[in-house]
Amino acid sequence: MDYYLGIDGGGTRTTAAVSDDKGRIIYKSVGKTINFYSVGIENARENLSGIMNDIYENIGDITFKSAFVGCSALDNEADAELTHTLCSGIIKSERIKMNSDVYVALFSGDCTVPRGVVICGTGSMVAGIDSDNKITVKGGWGHVIGDGGSAYSIAINALSEAVNLYDENRKDEPLVKIAKTFFKTDDLRKIIDTVYSEDTTKDKLADFAKLVSDECEKGEKISSRILSDECNKLLRTVYSLSEEIKECEILYLYGGVFQNNLFFKNIFTERFNREYPNIKVEMLTVAPEEGALKIARETL
Repeated sequence: MDYYLGIDGGGTRTTAAVSDDKGRIIYKSVGKTINFYSVGIENARENLSGIMNDIYENIGDITFKSAFVGCSALDNEADAELTHTLCSGIIKSERIKMNSDVYVALFSGDCTVPRGVVICGTGSMVAGIDSDNKITVKGGWGHVIGDGGSAYSIAINALSEAVNLYDENRKDEPLVKIAKTFFKTDDLRKIIDTVYSEDTTKDKLADFAKLVSDECEKGEKISSRILSDECNKLLRTVYSLSEEIKECEILYLYGGVFQNNLFFKNIFTERFNREYPNIKVEMLTVAPEEGALKIARETL
């Protein structure tokens, strides 16, 4: 029997799925991110190794017929050298290919053409496929210069607002209070060492977005404004995709920001459909690692 491996490597975690040659999923494993821009190539390999060791321990020391890896550090298909650098000695497979995590998500749902997908988790990125099967990618510039709407962008802008409020002696504002809670301190100035520590990765800072979302759900005005502004940043990127993917029928949404923040998801959908009323917006219900499996079985 042949076995196939599909991996979705997001900005915070990585999920791998194994299927047999009939497409039945027989095992899944979850581990840390393999985004080598965030954690470095050695840490990415270590995290990938942890996932694969779990798989081999549970289903046996097999060699896969083919494997497909989606990775949030990638913008398009990885060359053989990069694939070897990340996967060699870790994934045992006759064939291995890698592309971006948004590419994997694009092939996870119903393969209606044309279609688009928006990933909004730790980072953000969008992609679409037109009637000629041409794939267009927008966003995905990374946390330094892009990723509008992402959990990281929400967190950083909310923290920036919190310290401004603190400097203005508005220390009873909810954003200031949740920042203290997040960093476990009674003095916000003490967070400086933590924020700029090498141990504070972008996915750890992005977790602050969850507290901002909670405040927004309570109706807190500043948090709601921040989320609204971040939504507009993401929409600007999605609009640019929609202008290129003509006759697009459906736009899939995926990622922690959409899944965990109803306010963000609802205003995104409302504002998008105001501009593009004929495009259906749906949450992606098929896990991206299963999309990676589909690619591994059908196209490698």
